[in-house]
Amino acid sequence: MVHKMVSIHLGFLEKTVVLFSICILFYSTHADSKPLGKRAINEVQLMHNLGVHKHVELRQDWLQMKLREIHTASEKKNEDETGLLPDIITKLTDLNPMEAEDIIAVLEKRMNPS
Repeated sequence: MVHKMVSIHLGFLEKTVVLFSICILFYSTHADSKPLGKRAINEVQLMHNLGVHKHVELRQDWLQMKLREIHTASEKKNEDETGLLPDIITKLTDLNPMEAEDIIAVLEKRMNPS
């Protein structure tokens, strides 16, 4: 059995109609889509809030680390007794972002006197 190859010979008019149909189909599917580079205002605000939240968490972690490094005079005198430092560290998780920012600002001023 011999297979014959069938070739389609389109004339100029048929090629033009096919090309025009493909163009209409392509542009009609992309007419309502937004460009990928633009975001809605609520998406931008959400991303900003997420960034601020992450920044506050990082600063709170930094603050907890710095508070663990603090050695108070009362702890040095009474090594057998527990100091107030562990209680302070456990209460840091209850801080709101503004309180954490204030504490961090005070500690930064104390550590870097200019």
